[in-house]
Amino acid sequence: MFATSSLVAEQGERMRYPTRSLKYFSYPTVENRHDFYHPELDVLRFVAFLGVFMHHALPRDARLYINHGLSPAATQWLLTAKEAGAFGLDLFFALSAYLITELLLREHASRGSFSVSAFYIRRALRIWPLYFTFLALTIFVVPSFFPAERFGLIYIVSFVFFVGNWACATNGIPFSVAGPLWSISVEEQFYIGWPLLLRFFGIDRIKQLAIGMLVLALLTRILLAAYGVEHPGVWCNTLARLDPIALGAILAFTLRGRAPQINGLLRVVLCLAALGGFWLVARYLGQDGTTSVATFALTGLASVVLLIAVLRTDAPLLRVPLFSWLVYLGRISYGLYVFHLLGLVLMMNFLSVPVLGIPISFGLRVVLSFLLTVALAAVSYSWLEKPFLKLKERFTYSRALEPRETRSMTSRSFPGDERPGAVSQMPV
Repeated sequence: MFATSSLVAEQGERMRYPTRSLKYFSYPTVENRHDFYHPELDVLRFVAFLGVFMHHALPRDARLYINHGLSPAATQWLLTAKEAGAFGLDLFFALSAYLITELLLREHASRGSFSVSAFYIRRALRIWPLYFTFLALTIFVVPSFFPAERFGLIYIVSFVFFVGNWACATNGIPFSVAGPLWSISVEEQFYIGWPLLLRFFGIDRIKQLAIGMLVLALLTRILLAAYGVEHPGVWCNTLARLDPIALGAILAFTLRGRAPQINGLLRVVLCLAALGGFWLVARYLGQDGTTSVATFALTGLASVVLLIAVLRTDAPLLRVPLFSWLVYLGRISYGLYVFHLLGLVLMMNFLSVPVLGIPISFGLRVVLSFLLTVALAAVSYSWLEKPFLKLKERFTYSRALEPRETRSMTSRSFPGDERPGAVSQMPV
């Protein structure tokens, strides 16, 4: 049942100002009154993927860089940047939580409630087709040309039931092209639990729930550090990685579809501060042990700062053909994330041009790996994912919003859809 017009108006006012204090003390924002598609968020998704890609593509051995003429200081800087790329996963998580929470808020404001079952169906139609197709390729096809592939039964079962991250936390990330997909388990667990929490406690309790998640994440990391749990026991632990998810939800609750009204200079400063934060965390903190208690709180904060910096009411530069391709790459970033390790494995095995015997440099192989990943993701998006995205519209509360929503959510976070996860060389 749809609410009456007066009820909708009342709910709309609550949506804009969820608490009395927000109405009078929120910082200046401008409401996005039309649709919720933000092309700059697609670009941010691509940036998150690029960080993960470079994290996996670049070797860790400092001698390789020094032997090619790079100074020790420059080598240290580059290796730290490589490690910081892994935190693209935190950015994916923050984006996913922000967008999912915003869409649930919009549906609630429009209808007075939201459909949990329809939400589950939309998420399944977005994530499952490519996810299970790639798992099938990993199990039945990849071992035939990549004998080192190790994706055993415990990983097959856990990944199928979206608890793959827990298998990785306890047994290590598998040496497999499907290794990074553990993060999709984290995303799916968020998709299952978040709407149920909002339904049970009420959508106006988002901030309290998110703060509870932050506290839970902090206590989990303290406990894991106290028991000496080593990597990837913290990295792949859902409870320990809730910071960017909680902060992304808080941002959606605070902005309510509006974009921060800040000038260009401040946006640049925030971007540099966030990227610098990732680098400093990678340089001085760890992914396990006592420092990990602070690591993921800081990377979650840096992810949301970066999200605030790029959110705009309009992004005219991205309509210029020279830059619009970045939007497309962000739109297919779910596929980019899923296929990137396969692309690296395929191209890194080509040390020379077949038949001609001309050596292929490492740098060129990285570029070719990236191009192959883009090609695979583009084919997947056009031929596998799009038909399910169209089907997803049938379960959307507003047909006027869904085409834009579909484009805005084609690569969560991933990735889930959003999508994503880091591993070094093969796994992280």
